[in-house]
Amino acid sequence: MAIVNVEQAIIGPGKEGLSSHAELAIDGSSGNTNKNSIRAELLSQWLHGPHTEFLWLQYAYGKSNGLVDTNRFFAHLRHRTMVGEAWGVEAFAQAGRDPFARLSLRTLLGGGVRWTLLEAAGKAGVYFGLGAFYEHERLSPKAGTTDPLDSRLWRANSYLVLKRQLNDQIRLYSITYYQPAFRRMADYRLLEQLAAAIRLYKQLDLKLNLDIAHDSEPPQGVRKTDVRYSTGIAVDF
Repeated sequence: MAIVNVEQAIIGPGKEGLSSHAELAIDGSSGNTNKNSIRAELLSQWLHGPHTEFLWLQYAYGKSNGLVDTNRFFAHLRHRTMVGEAWGVEAFAQAGRDPFARLSLRTLLGGGVRWTLLEAAGKAGVYFGLGAFYEHERLSPKAGTTDPLDSRLWRANSYLVLKRQLNDQIRLYSITYYQPAFRRMADYRLLEQLAAAIRLYKQLDLKLNLDIAHDSEPPQGVRKTDVRYSTGIAVDF
């Protein structure tokens, strides 16, 4: 997906200064199926007055029966300035790769506006964003495919963020993105990210993630829909 979830873990407004959130998920099996994978990510944010800078890094690597089947990476940088209590402006840049989706490199640059529909510290948050970005993709060649290996286009970007604190231990998140191409609305990407964070001890959480990504026109040889789920440990510092 072109835009990823960089929502801070805090329900409601963030706290002043620099804070970070790190996650680590490790899965494995042996016997009839030998598989192991690791996913690590780091989100840092700096809130100073009406301004916030976000940096999100993620890397995932995995093997199945001795063969590498996951090796993806992305870096996302975003700046947000709140103009009033209810809305703000954003600018972002991102780079990523996923060779198993034939993506040698994707870079993008964009911006937009963000509305705060509901924000109650420690209870709930609802946010809506609308904007656009310019995207450059380079695909890896594959025998039997005829699609262009280099593409550049503009996409609209809209997202809806829902956050809910059920009790002192459990937090829920839902983030939905819709990204159609301006030149042809039938070319779109849809992403739903669901997560639950269960507080284990002070700043340590058990994190459950479910990501459903749909690309209406993926590269040839790549499936339209990806479903990813993981269980890991998250720490705030």
